[in-house]
Amino acid sequence: MIQVLSWNVQNGEGVDGVISLERIADTIFSMSNPEVICLQEVSRNCKLKDGTQPDQLNQLSNIFKGYEPFFGAAYDVLRTGESQREQFGNIILSKLPVLSSFNHILPQPTDNSFRHMPRQVTEVTVKTQQFPVCIMTTHLEYGSQTQRLAQAKRILDIKDDIDQLSLNPATVQEPGPYAKLERSNKLILCGDFNFESNSSEYELLTNESHNQEALVDSWSHLNPNDEHAPTCGIFDKKQWPDGAHCRDFAFVSSNLKNNVDSMVVNEETDASDHQPFVISLKGN
Repeated sequence: MIQVLSWNVQNGEGVDGVISLERIADTIFSMSNPEVICLQEVSRNCKLKDGTQPDQLNQLSNIFKGYEPFFGAAYDVLRTGESQREQFGNIILSKLPVLSSFNHILPQPTDNSFRHMPRQVTEVTVKTQQFPVCIMTTHLEYGSQTQRLAQAKRILDIKDDIDQLSLNPATVQEPGPYAKLERSNKLILCGDFNFESNSSEYELLTNESHNQEALVDSWSHLNPNDEHAPTCGIFDKKQWPDGAHCRDFAFVSSNLKNNVDSMVVNEETDASDHQPFVISLKGN
């Protein structure tokens, strides 16, 4: 029915230090021809390690012909002395019709003991041959479990809102902003979560709590007796001195778990410090 690829691309910077979104694209299409591509760590006018300040939204739009881009900026600022606004966040590229899109800013509880940045979730609802599917991608805080827990809780709240809006749309309908907006309670949530499967954050998302319906880890659903395939630390030992492990996941709503057909992690590429994966869903 649909293939979704997710990858933290680190602004296109490979383990060799070369920044190349073309290499990212080549790697993606060597794996699959996904209908939807979710990329984390995409920048606009940020100063990168090679000294350039590219508009990666524009670059990706030109590279991925036939895909419509939906960029979610976690922040949007005008730096002193600059003429172009700086943005950083996540992008969803879709070949399928996108019925609606939303940008959700995640909580950032105050803590000045470590470096941290604003985080967000990009949400789209795509039309498939069977039913609409909500696809969300995110990149949670690295340095603070407190922030990650708050962000995971907010994601569950967003999911609850979507569930209620999809099942109970407003009865008063008017043209414009009051017209019905297409939302789907069939959800794929993917990205770089910066936690491992034995963490409190993972447990919060995957266990019933506070009357919220749990999400299903696609890898564990398909491979209940196997450890997660590593999604970082395979090649980049400087950023990940503890070695290969998993912190990138594809969660789905329980009403979609039986549609999950496969999940494949590319453990061969070093085009980023993370590994891309493809999750495939089948129709009913």
